[in-house]
Amino acid sequence: MLSTRVAFVLRVQALLFFVASVGLIVQPLNIAHALGFASSSLSTELSWTLRTLGIALLIPALLAPLVAAFAGERGLRQASSGMGFIMAGLSAWMPFSPGRWSSSKSVVEALFLVLACAYFFALRGRRRNR
Repeated sequence: MLSTRVAFVLRVQALLFFVASVGLIVQPLNIAHALGFASSSLSTELSWTLRTLGIALLIPALLAPLVAAFAGERGLRQASSGMGFIMAGLSAWMPFSPGRWSSSKSVVEALFLVLACAYFFALRGRRRNR
């Protein structure tokens, strides 16, 4: 049961990261504007930084389904606990990001928090079957 739950959460997270990376690569300034960056701060440097972030997000987006498909239970537990803490950290860090607070930023914050909770729920009861 643990393997199924963790693999599902990893695949959902990979899908969300893939969609985010495509958006950051194709339209980085629209994403920055939606996240509350001021129009005066939108520059070519910011655009290339966000594109680079989009390319970097491709790494977990492509590796998470591989881990979900081929890792054993121990590897799934380690990946899930690591990603759970990373998502919780991102959720805690998001309110301190620059720019005004917008509905898009709230959605991203909620997604980080939901993913963190999903990873920790997937780990719940892992010792029950031992």
